[in-house]
Amino acid sequence: MSKYYIANDKIDLKCYPNYSFEIGDINGDGKMEFISMNQSGNLLSVFNLDGEIVFEKTLENNGNWGTAIFCTADINSDGCDELIVQNGKSIIILDGKGNIIKERKFNIPRADMYNIYIPLLGAANIVSPTTISIIAALAGGVIEALDSNLDTIWKVDGFRNSFLHEFYFADVNGDGLDEIIFSTVDQDGDEYYGDFILLDNDGTLLFSKDVQNYLDDSHFDDIAVADFLGDGSTQILVEKGILLDINGNVIWDLSGEMDHGQWIAHVPDPTGTGRLGFISELWGYDLKSMFFTGKGQKIRDARGYPWVDGTDKGLLIAPSRCHAVYWDKLSEPEFFFTQQAVRGDHYCDRTTHYDLIALFMDINGNLLGTLPFKETQLEGYYYNGEVHSKVADVDGDGCEEIVFIKQYGHVMIIKKRG
Repeated sequence: MSKYYIANDKIDLKCYPNYSFEIGDINGDGKMEFISMNQSGNLLSVFNLDGEIVFEKTLENNGNWGTAIFCTADINSDGCDELIVQNGKSIIILDGKGNIIKERKFNIPRADMYNIYIPLLGAANIVSPTTISIIAALAGGVIEALDSNLDTIWKVDGFRNSFLHEFYFADVNGDGLDEIIFSTVDQDGDEYYGDFILLDNDGTLLFSKDVQNYLDDSHFDDIAVADFLGDGSTQILVEKGILLDINGNVIWDLSGEMDHGQWIAHVPDPTGTGRLGFISELWGYDLKSMFFTGKGQKIRDARGYPWVDGTDKGLLIAPSRCHAVYWDKLSEPEFFFTQQAVRGDHYCDRTTHYDLIALFMDINGNLLGTLPFKETQLEGYYYNGEVHSKVADVDGDGCEEIVFIKQYGHVMIIKKRG
């Protein structure tokens, strides 16, 4: 019997949400709710741990890839998370019953490349360490910082039309407030051009770098900010395996060790200072997902782990988003990732059932255990392989769980025995 187990898979989102998934305690009971948008972003659904609908709300979004990112935050200090959601050309704040408590309309002349007007929303501490502000990316190249009433704190424009894939907030320069990191992209036919941006908490541009200066791509998929080197400074790690200083200069580059790094997990290095990291790939099928030190030394890749062969079902098996998890307050951290099925097209034209294996490793990449599970791609669902899985204490027991969305829309909550 595996020491890892599925504690709950009652929650059926009725879609594969791709990026449009979030968790939050919207009723203040210490347990998380599970929030998703469908592929177009025009249906918001909120579920509790028992799989019951808390509420649903029809929205005015008309996307096509499940890319709209919304957020949850307790912006009015009432002990409950509010939902901050894009609604066409507006931002709305919803309470735990689905009531609109604030709304802000924007003049946005065009949508992004996925037909969303407000692609990214996030909560950050840009005014004080205890004050939550909302950061919004508006198609057309605009970033606005908003207070809890959705009034503008500052606005910066002149960026490229679209924003990929997520916001990242971290105190990069040590001033106690969050800086804002993101990629902004233009499309010209089949060509994409992108910049990597770091904004100060007050909206000042700290750097803007052409992504082509680093590698042949238009954007970065995942970002981590920490003292990876262990020298007391802060660095920025991008998912292709490149460590940058806070001015955007390359410190070390392991991108040649992988095909398509996509997600980052990292933990303190127990042998000294700095961090140990793991990057899982997407669209890379040669098991080059990589463990490495904060000084840029590769430890090992994912070859040698149990891995499913999906060729008999016409599937390619790719890695999923990775996470670092502390199962309780006294446990050593572990890395987690699992497998996901990929077809030639994002649209699923036939239902297919198959088996996968979740993997759990220590921080040096030694396999600790596996968790086999049943999986299904459903006809009519849409898959881009980039779902927002999470690690959090979702049931209020004081221990972290892994929240992973299966491809047939069920939320798989993973625990560890003992």
